[in-house]
Amino acid sequence: MCAADAPHEWAQLLRHNTWAQECVRLDIAGPDGYVGNWPLGDPSHWGPDREGVPSWFEPGDNLISWGHTGNGDLLLWHVKPGVAAGDWPVVLKEEGPCWERYGAGFSAALAGLLTGEIQSEYLSHWLGGPHSYRL
Repeated sequence: MCAADAPHEWAQLLRHNTWAQECVRLDIAGPDGYVGNWPLGDPSHWGPDREGVPSWFEPGDNLISWGHTGNGDLLLWHVKPGVAAGDWPVVLKEEGPCWERYGAGFSAALAGLLTGEIQSEYLSHWLGGPHSYRL
């Protein structure tokens, strides 16, 4: 599956989501606990004392990738059981151990990052203005 008219391999969303989840599994379980394909929200695979698991991530939750930066940072939706897709918060998973979770869905988070209403330690310096918008 590819984004409409996307010419690049990085736009193959299903393949990218599989890769992103493998990266997150390695961080959540740690190098000694990472074994195979398991749901991210399965706490039996998490590292001891939730090391590597963000405090806002709970059993049963999931992450779905919708993009990444050129530096390997992951852009994800935080899926919570019973929460409508339009209300899934956006998450940035930095290539290292850091996470940022924005209390907004996709369009609100993107608009907030572009206007400066939402500040990101990692994205704001790339998304800083000036911007122009066309209707």
